[in-house]
Amino acid sequence: MIFVALVGATLILVRGSILAPVRKLWPALLGCAQCTGFWVGAAAGAMGFGWADPSRVLSALFAGCATSVLALGTDAALVRLLGDPHEEAPRAPNPSPPTADSAPSPRSAA
Repeated sequence: MIFVALVGATLILVRGSILAPVRKLWPALLGCAQCTGFWVGAAAGAMGFGWADPSRVLSALFAGCATSVLALGTDAALVRLLGDPHEEAPRAPNPSPPTADSAPSPRSAA
């Protein structure tokens, strides 16, 4: 259950509009669900959330890797289902100006 919370926190950091100013500080880190997921999980594992492992280093490594993979998969599934919120909507193509072939000839008008 702790991993659901960690993935949720990761997606809020990566995709949440309220944290857009924070993402400007470290765009390479906070723009990637896998990278942010690792560090969110590593921080939780180092603090001892969710399991009783005597080695905090191993807990941090395990939680970081697990959260990274789960956040990447969840982010990819949500982007696939809902679309990327950072992409602009496709624009309608501009109509091309008439060419000499498509313009009516003066003889056909008479």
